[in-house]
Parts: sequence; C-alpha cells; structure tokens
Amino acid sequence: MHGLPAGEVAHAFHRWGRTIRRPRQDLTPYYGYDDSDLRSGYYHVRTLLELALHALRTKARRELRAALAPLDDQMLRRTANNPFAPSDLPWWKRRIEL
Repeated sequence: MHGLPAGEVAHAFHRWGRTIRRPRQDLTPYYGYDDSDLRSGYYHVRTLLELALHALRTKARRELRAALAPLDDQMLRRTANNPFAPSDLPWWKRRIEL
C-alpha cells in the first residue's frame, strides 16, 4: 500500500493471526491495539488489513479476504459484540472476550 513500509500488510496479517491464536487468558481487551510492533505505528492491525483490502486490485483483494476469513471467524467465535461500543466502529473494535 502506498505510504506504508514494505511488508507492512504481511506483518499486520501475521500479527492478526497471532492475536487470534493466543490462549483466551492471554487476550487483552484491545484485540490488536497493542500494535507497537507495527512499523508504521498508526493502525490497529485489522484496520490496516481492511485498508489494504480497499486498496488492492480485485484478485489480490479476493486472496487477502479469503486468507482473513478464517481468522475473522475465529475472532468472532471467541468474542461477543460489545453493546456499549459506538456502532460506527468497525466490528473488530466492538468485540469483548467471552
């Protein structure tokens, strides 16, 4: 993506996967906000991946979406919607641990 260091999207993808695969007791309520290891330092890892989806060409977008689907599904299974979170936030910022 333009304006990001090379490899940032791949790094975010791997970080999102590590966040999802952590044992429940190791999940923080931030679910990816601990992005100090992102080189750009500006985005929640899933937000960066969503921005990448919108910036990529059709085939690459389809491939990334297919790769993200099982990780997102796992996050949805492990968490519940936070009824107190603002509804205009993306789904990954409105989740709480079950």
